[in-house]
Order: sequence, then C-alpha cells, then structure tokens
Amino acid sequence: MNINLKHYVFKALEIAKEDLRRDKHLVPVAFVVTDNDVFDFTLNFEDPDQKASVYAELVEVAKQKGGRAIITINDANIRNPVRGDSEHHADGQVTPKEVQECIYLAASGPGIQTWTICLPYERVGNEIVFGNPSETLDDILNLLPGWSTKPPRVS
Repeated sequence: MNINLKHYVFKALEIAKEDLRRDKHLVPVAFVVTDNDVFDFTLNFEDPDQKASVYAELVEVAKQKGGRAIITINDANIRNPVRGDSEHHADGQVTPKEVQECIYLAASGPGIQTWTICLPYERVGNEIVFGNPSETLDDILNLLPGWSTKPPRVS
C-alpha cells in the first residue's frame, strides 16, 4: 500500500472533529484505500437494517476496487465511565447522568490488524469539547460482514 494509512486515519479524524464542531453532528463516512487511491463515501441510512445493508455494500465496493483497507467514521454512544457529575446513591450505586458521545473511527483490512480510535466528546453550551482518545487493536467489526481482517497475533 503506497498510502500511509496511519497518517490518513489521523487526518480523517481531524476533519471529522472540524465537521462536528461546525455542524454539531457527524455524517457517517467511509474511505476505501487501495494501493494508489482513496475513495470516499458518505453513508446514508435511517435504521439498523439500512445501516447493515449500506455497510455490506461498502464491503463489496472495497473488494471490487481491490481495497487494502476500509476506514469508517461514525458518531457513537459509549457507556459513560463514572464521572464527577454522576449521581451517587445512598446504597453505594452510581448512575451516570448520560451516555458518552464519541467519534468512532475504525481501520481494517485483509492485510492489517483492525485498529479503532474512540474520541469522546461533550456538548457544553454551543461548543463541542473533546476528551482523550483511546485506541484499540483487533476489535470485531460487526458492521463489515465479509471483510476479512488480519487475525490477532497469539503470544
């Protein structure tokens, strides 16, 4: 692959942050990376069934174009870790006030280890305030059926 995937991923994440700050919402996008090109797609869906269909079609397009990687960027909700503004109950239980919104970026492909970045953010007034990103390897991407990824290393 002639394209520096890591560089492209971080560039795409910065653009997603700018879009979210400006528009206050994030449109799901995907990039199919081949040896010499990057094809970008805006992903439109209204429900989980349409979403599954759109992502299955993305995999087929990636295969047809000889894709080496698919990068997806979505707005997601993750379980909120215990925060200072959580509600603490007399019985010791903690109830987070809200789920944590995040930009969820995934890069996967037949010859690479799946790599994801979760960048949490909060809406404070009319501003978007970003938290610290977390990166993981080898997440299982249920949205990309049939898109093989490099198996995890066993140590």
